[in-house]
Amino acid sequence: MIIATISLFIGFYSCKKDKGTTENQLEKNYFTVPGATYVDGNFPAASAGNAPSVTDIYGNGSVLEGGSSPISFTTSSTVKEVLIGVQGKNGYYTINSSELKSTTQTHMLYLLFSSDFSENSFTILLSIIDNNGLISPSETVQVSRITAGTGKLQVNVSWDKENDLDLHLFEPNLTEIYWSNRESNNGGLLDVDSNPACYIDSIKSENITYSGDAVVEKGKYKVNISLFKSCNITALTHYVVTARMDGVLITPTVGKNPYYGSVTAAEAYIDGNGVSEGTTVMEFNVLQTKSASVGNQKMLKFSFPHKINLLKSSMVK
Repeated sequence: MIIATISLFIGFYSCKKDKGTTENQLEKNYFTVPGATYVDGNFPAASAGNAPSVTDIYGNGSVLEGGSSPISFTTSSTVKEVLIGVQGKNGYYTINSSELKSTTQTHMLYLLFSSDFSENSFTILLSIIDNNGLISPSETVQVSRITAGTGKLQVNVSWDKENDLDLHLFEPNLTEIYWSNRESNNGGLLDVDSNPACYIDSIKSENITYSGDAVVEKGKYKVNISLFKSCNITALTHYVVTARMDGVLITPTVGKNPYYGSVTAAEAYIDGNGVSEGTTVMEFNVLQTKSASVGNQKMLKFSFPHKINLLKSSMVK
């Protein structure tokens, strides 16, 4: 198997816009792409002849309001630009390879979803343009919206492989919200816990939210990520973490927001109770005890099996 260097498309949190174009409906109704330029027009068709191709693509087919989604892909050639759009919708994003750290065959990008997008299902389109200006046939990622809490404070992780990645949030009082302690006394709630102990639901996202009635305590918050179980996935798992206050990305004191990372199967970790698992990817401060607005709390209409119960049942012969 050829192991290629991962390219990170790292850019500004808001996307640039071509002069003279109409309003960016993709940003308003769907997502933005860090470092990208918005183009008003139809998604380009594939070139005839020796067009390049996207050979493999991985993404998260479940997205949350205010959340994110990583897309990783391999190509048959070097990449000059990447095109991202929504099937049947006007407008698309372009990312120039001059913004990449490398131009090898495996690449990764991230989508940041609006806090109030409402379409239940849609299809993401991805194509590349090679150094000869030829456009590949578009590849697709089918997406469904998962209703979850946005609220005053929202911390979310999304990943691209079918394994059990875990989100941990430490409040200023050192209370840890995670799969074994889903709700804090302040009202912080883990309302999405995906693929628990390899019980695969394919959502590949975890979400912690503080509703209008919750207390967003003043002080330092810490975000940890851990690969609880690899679930027989050997390929690199890519993920993105976002933290929002009143729907706006928070400026962290440690790490980046969004935080882009990856983890290998060899890093899968289980210590029996989950306390303090994983790696710290972000820290941020809340300087006020009340947020500027109440925000919305949209509870899931379904519940996930508790990981402890799954672990116990797996030990029964």
